Amino acid sequence: MAEVLVVDDEPAVRAMVTAVVQQHGLETDTASNGDQALRKLCARTVDDNLYDAVILDIMMPIMDGWDVLHAIKNNPLWQAINVVVLTGTADSSQDIARITDYDGVFLRKKEGFADILAELVTRIIPRGA
Repeated sequence: MAEVLVVDDEPAVRAMVTAVVQQHGLETDTASNGDQALRKLCARTVDDNLYDAVILDIMMPIMDGWDVLHAIKNNPLWQAINVVVLTGTADSSQDIARITDYDGVFLRKKEGFADILAELVTRIIPRGA
């Protein structure tokens, strides 16, 4: 079964995103910052059990989403992992270009974004992986 790593420092957002993903029959794991996310990715790499996707907040303490996105897309073992970037602040054309340069999908945290996230989940995250 496909599994998604949800990375967000806001517990309410992390819980909502996790619920949306689970409603689509996918398993989830969570991290509250970028450092924790990279540690989980490394542990999964050692176990040869990578996540199928990462849903990633940009603005977080300890290590932000930019650093995580860069690490995922520059590691040959992780490059194929789909990344959905959630943000309430990174919305300049440069930020969007930076995300798409890494083959990431950009989604603004605003009213109704859970519905858009649900649609993304059905389109980019493989079922039964």
